[in-house]
This record gives sequence, C-alpha cells and structure tokens, in this order.
Amino acid sequence: MNKEKFLRNIQSYQGISSILKTCSYQEIAAQVAEFFSIEISKLEDFPMGGYSRGRTSGAYRFVLQDLLKNIEHFDWLFSRLQDEESKRVFTHLMQFRMIPDHFFIEQAYDGKNSQYFDPEIIFCDSEEVFVDCGGFTGDTTEKYIQIYQNYKQIYVYEPSTDNIAICRKNLQYYPNITVRNCGVGEKNKRMSMINNHDASSFCEGISDDLTEVVALDEDIEEKVTFIKMDVEGFEIPALIGAKRHIREEKPKLAICTYHIVSDLWEIPRLIDSISSDYQFYIRHYEKTQNWETVLYAIPVKERENRKEQKNLIERELKQEESKKAKRKKVVAISAPEAGWYNSFLTKDCGIIPYLLYKNHHCDVFMLGAKMEEYPYLNSYVKGLKMEYLSTGSEEEKIEYIQKHASEIDALLLRGAYPCNFIVARVYKKINPEGKICLGLDANSFWMDQILWKEENFLAFMNCCDIITAAGRTIQNYLNEKWSWKIEYIPNGYYPFGYSYKKPVFEKKKNIILTVGRLGTAQKATEVLMEAFAFIAEEIPDFQLRLVGSIEKTFEGYIENYWKRYPQLKRRVIFVGMIQDKEELAKEYWRAKIFALPSRVEGVANVIAEALSAGCVTAVTKIDEWQDATDTGRCGMVAEIDDTIGFSKILLNLCKREDLSNLSDHAYQYAKENYDMELVVAKVNELLFGGE
Repeated sequence: MNKEKFLRNIQSYQGISSILKTCSYQEIAAQVAEFFSIEISKLEDFPMGGYSRGRTSGAYRFVLQDLLKNIEHFDWLFSRLQDEESKRVFTHLMQFRMIPDHFFIEQAYDGKNSQYFDPEIIFCDSEEVFVDCGGFTGDTTEKYIQIYQNYKQIYVYEPSTDNIAICRKNLQYYPNITVRNCGVGEKNKRMSMINNHDASSFCEGISDDLTEVVALDEDIEEKVTFIKMDVEGFEIPALIGAKRHIREEKPKLAICTYHIVSDLWEIPRLIDSISSDYQFYIRHYEKTQNWETVLYAIPVKERENRKEQKNLIERELKQEESKKAKRKKVVAISAPEAGWYNSFLTKDCGIIPYLLYKNHHCDVFMLGAKMEEYPYLNSYVKGLKMEYLSTGSEEEKIEYIQKHASEIDALLLRGAYPCNFIVARVYKKINPEGKICLGLDANSFWMDQILWKEENFLAFMNCCDIITAAGRTIQNYLNEKWSWKIEYIPNGYYPFGYSYKKPVFEKKKNIILTVGRLGTAQKATEVLMEAFAFIAEEIPDFQLRLVGSIEKTFEGYIENYWKRYPQLKRRVIFVGMIQDKEELAKEYWRAKIFALPSRVEGVANVIAEALSAGCVTAVTKIDEWQDATDTGRCGMVAEIDDTIGFSKILLNLCKREDLSNLSDHAYQYAKENYDMELVVAKVNELLFGGE
C-alpha cells in the first residue's frame, strides 16, 4: 500500500480495518516509521503511554500486534457502539494505535463531561447502589454525590492503605457509604500489591505483605445498580468476580479499558459473554495521553426506560415553559470603561450575568462599546449576549436606558462611579419596579475617597436595591459607615471548560505560584521575588512560578535580579500569560502555595481560584486577608511591603508538616464560600426572590 492510500484509509474506521486485514506487520510499521521519519526499530520501542500493565510493556510493537491479531474483535465492538460519538471516539483511539500521534488523542478527548458520569449515557436516581472499584481518595464518589446527590448505598473499594486513610476522611460525613480497604478480583484471596503512589496493581508471590482481594459477588449481597472500575489492569478478574451481579441484576457499568493493550476489546467481549443485554458506549477523558478511556455498558431496558423518562421530562419542561411569564431581562452596563473586554467575561462581572442566564434562565445582555473581539462568547460563556453601542459614552448608555428601561427587569452596575449615577436615576424614573444591583468592587482606600454625603452620591445609592461587597471586611466596614445594607457577594470561582475536581495534595509539586499583572506597583511582584531569594537556600526543592503579563517597566528589575541571583534562573520561572482556563487551572493544581504580595487589593479573583485548587495562601495585609486565609486556617499573612516578613511566612509554609491539612481546608473552604453557582443563586434570590 502506498503512502497516499495508507493516509487516506486511516481517516475512517473502515479504512483502518481494511489496512489491518490486507497489510502485514512490516508494511504497516514501515508506513508509520516513514510518517515519523524514524527507524522501524525505534518505532517498535516507542512507549505508548498506557497499556503498560499485564503481559506487555506498552511499546508500539505490542499494540500493532494486538490490532493485527484481533481485528475481528475490534470490528465487532465498532458494530456494537450505540451512538455516533462513541464511533468517532473509538476511531480516533484506533488511529492513535496505528499512528501514535497525540493529535488523535486530543480529538478523542471529552472535556465537557465528568468521567464515568456522561449525562447522555448515565442516569441515576435515589435508589442507586453505586460500587466504586478503585476508590483512590474518594474523589469519584464525591463527584457522584455532587452530580446525583441522592442514592441508596455506595460501596468503595481501595487496596492502598495510604489512599484509604484519605478516602475515609473525605467521605466520613456522607451517609450510607461502606469503605473497604481491599481490592476487587475474581475470588476472595490475599495478594501482593505494588504501590506506585498514584495507583496500585496486584501480582502474586512478590512479598509477604499481602492485601485482601474480594469478589463483588461474594462481598455484596444486595442488588447493585451501577459499577465503576479503575483497578489498574485488574478489570477483567474483577468483572468475572461480579458476573452474578451483572448477569442477574444488569447494573450499569463504567469500566476503564486502557491499562492492558487488549482491554479495549477483551472487556466488552467479556461483558457480552456474561450477559448479551448490554449496549456499549466509549468516551475518553485525558487530553494528552491514551489514559482514562471508559467503556460504558448499559442494559437495554435501562436505555429504554431512560428514553421514556427523558421524553416525559421534555414534555413536562415544555409545559412548564408555556406556563412561564417572559424570562427576566437583565442588562449589565460597563463602567467606567466604555465597554467590556474579553477577559472580563470570565471574571465576576461576566460570570454573574452568564450564570443568571445559564442556571436561572434570565435573558442577559452585557451593554457597552465593542472594545475587541470576544472569543470567550463562543467558548466559556456561550449563550451570553452582547449589546453593542457605537462609542459606549455616557450619553449613549442613557439613551439606551430611556428606550429600553420598561422591558429591563434588572440592571447590574459595577462601581459607585459618577457615570452610573444618571443611568440609575433615569432607569428608576421610567421603571420604578425594576431592580438595580450595584457591585461596589471596593477596598477601603477607594471607599474612603468617596464623598459619601454628597447629594448626587446619596441619590444614586438610594436608587440601588441591592448593594454588594466582595469581602467580609469591607462589608462590615461599610455597614458600620453607611446607612445602606451591604450584602456579601464574593468574587468566586467557576471551572470553565473542565471538571471541578478535588485536588490531591500528593500530586502537587513544591511550587510557590503567583498569578497577575507582574511588576505593577499594586501587585508588588518584587516583594515576592526578593522574599524567595532570601529563603531559597533553605527550601532548595521549591520553585517560584509567576504567571501573567510582565510590565515593560519591570523588565529592568528582572535583568538586575538575574545578575544578583544567577543561581535562581532555573527556579524562578516566568510562565507568561495563560488564556486557556484549563491550562491555568493546572498551574493552580500543581502548586502547593499561592502568594499574593499586593499593596492594594479588593478581593482578587485569583484567591478564589487558588483556594479552589487547594493552594495554601501567603498574602499581605490587604483588606480581605482574613477571607484569603480563612483567618489563618489555610494560609498566613505578612505586613504590606515587609519583604523579610513575607519570606518568613513562605518559609514557614514550605516547611510545615501539616501543609496537606491546610490544603484540604482551603479546598473545602472555597467549596463552601466561593462556588460561583451558589454565589449567583444568592444574587438571583436577592433580585427576583429565587424565581
């Protein structure tokens, strides 16, 4: 087969199947080696990243041999896949097995749905008995509870003694959960376990340190309805050990199929041999590697019942929609800028309008001049609308309000700026029943500059139905100073484009992270850099990572810093600006400590982002330092501009033996206080009584 035909056939599963049926191992290897411009021997030893457990090393030659020997099984599986998405994903995974280019993995990746819980495939109710095999730290079970909330019983199996302690701690407050410190297999026995920290695998006869393994058929007596397995290459024995449950009770199955090269076809074949009443779906949940491929096996009756329930729900929703009055119209007005910038759409001033639309069915517009292109409208805040003015002047905004006030149910204003004063008065004059929500975007320095007894300011504030502050300190300060009631609406965290998951401290690196506009007077980046230099020898395994754009005026300081501390060039890393939200989240998830050395700060979005990723915080005494550290429960504080003091708190945190406890508290604290979906639910309640 020539190169052109080979590359043409690789574009579809049918073409891949044809290649495997008509070409020899040597012919295919030669084409792929030419594709990568490498020798065949190097291609054969190329590590595929997954498939490495079991009888093979995960090298390319074993993968290609499996394809050639078992193409009829792959054909069978392709024919049994129930939706076009599964066939698309399966084709990309097969393309990667033929040509190990990670482009194909990226094409297979599902970045929208939670692993094991695709809403188009999995439906769970309050009678669910969920079995989590390979429970790790309880993260999958917590995600299950977060998504489905109600259940009858959950069983969690985890063989690692290190993981089980964390798992029990994480799940201790949830009812009706049985956590078992054992693995799952074909029958009850004791086996040696190899622990590689992130995961564990079993083998026989390696050491005297044995771990209990149980068969689900023997260990669980009640009917199970949903089994998830990620057991490091032990999926096939574990399924055999659950064949009674599978054959008689037909539970939903979500099984990982990437640990052993043949798992992708052997696991569905095994399930089908136990019970032929299953339909198959495939999804892939890792963007850069051939890990986290999940086979969903759903009993036919479950799908039929789900389809009927879905149709019923859709009918009820349509009936409910017909009963509803018009959707609430909400307009967010830019100030003091003439319009909104793209970056604003993923900050609180954009997230609140977006979630009012997404979660509370409001018709939301962001009003202002078009300042630039808005790619986030088609990605992170899809469905949010922009209403463009030609210049965004105060006169244009007033003219818009005069024309549309009667149809606007709520105005969202940002800041007690004079340009908002007349807008509020005109709106209230035309639509006195309409609501105005003013987000102060405040710190004590700014608030003390306001002539708050001035007549125009008083009139403006009296127009506002809801006045909010993003920090508790400034809220309390203003409630004592002013006669208006100030509500607490924090700058929270919303996971755009990826799953909101609990960080695992053991996977974090020795990294101190900061994110922001590097080198501005406000952010005091030099305080952090000098503090790190001061303690660098005492924490030789820690790295400082600085994410964000660099001010031109700061470049000279950086050059001088390298001259003074040339030994730190490999440890002080300027990452640059990160626009992709998932990539930015990874920076937070990798870091143990987040540093904010600012001189002046309201409530920075980065604090919520850091806490949500389990970062322990080191901050200066900005207004909201208590919010940023939960009054010292998940961080430490130093005086503003105190470089030595800041270095001391960094050193203290880097050396603390209980840093993982602080990290766990940071995540839980953020989950309870900075979840933007909960925050915006409160805004909706304040505006419309929760309608």
